[in-house]
Amino acid sequence: MSGQLAAAEPYATRFDTEVTSIDGNRVWLERSYFYAESGGQPADRGTIDGIDVEDVQLVDGDPVHVLAEEPSFRVGARVLCSIDWSFRMYCMRAHTASHVLYGAGRQLLEDLEYAGIDIGEEKVQVDLETNTTIGDETLIELDELVNRAVWESRPVNWDDAPISEVRERDDVVFDEAGEAGAVEKGRVRLVTIGGEEDNGGNGLASGTTVTVAGDAAESRDSWDVAACGGTHVRNTREIGPVTVLDRSTPDAGTTRIELAVGPRAIERREAEKRAALAAQRLLDAPLEEASDELARLDVESDAAERIRSLVGGLKPDASG
Repeated sequence: MSGQLAAAEPYATRFDTEVTSIDGNRVWLERSYFYAESGGQPADRGTIDGIDVEDVQLVDGDPVHVLAEEPSFRVGARVLCSIDWSFRMYCMRAHTASHVLYGAGRQLLEDLEYAGIDIGEEKVQVDLETNTTIGDETLIELDELVNRAVWESRPVNWDDAPISEVRERDDVVFDEAGEAGAVEKGRVRLVTIGGEEDNGGNGLASGTTVTVAGDAAESRDSWDVAACGGTHVRNTREIGPVTVLDRSTPDAGTTRIELAVGPRAIERREAEKRAALAAQRLLDAPLEEASDELARLDVESDAAERIRSLVGGLKPDASG
């Protein structure tokens, strides 16, 4: 099973190939490592024969490349293709980070089901179905677990398995309707974030996959195993800076977790650090005690407000 070639070989960013069809500014290639928009991951950017690629969509299973202008090359020509590595790597990091987040959620949340992702340039949204209320403390715990998994340098592998086997596995996140891009010819593409004991790295060349069978395929030590057709890094350490931002409830029963990866995560960390240091100065307390001190002041303020309301209600009527 190959799926999108970009998913199978995400580190491939320059290639030459033959043009098989052209319709205005829409181009079909004999083979393409451009990732076509799918499963919440945006299309790759780049150039074909020097012309900007504005979009890539799957049409009847084939990637269609939408160029910024009609090309001068013709069908049968060989063209040099270049993928924007910076954006491709960002999407690889962001998509893998969403899997790490889900793995963290499985440790903290009850009756957890995956409900989709959306990778944007500013943030990544991961929708979860859970009966657990995700408050501030849980959000902090998710952030901690995600960053620990990045620090632990867990290997990330991708392979495929028969759909009949995947349906029977409790350790696999698999939504047949939502992950159509991960299914081909009765087989499901699985992305596995391995256990901490494997953190020496997987020792694989770019795009290499591993065939896992039997009990090994159902390792209880894996951080996350999910059906997915997206692009991913080979090791969680490649994700880099990541920060869980916030949560919201877009629909009943669905909680949306937002996270930032890369420069946006660094900017958020900076803002949080400035706020924490400002609170430390205002409270004249060590940073480790600032949260407790703020909570104490909040309780005292609430109590004082209740007393003022009570006293106000006991004052005699001036007209009486």
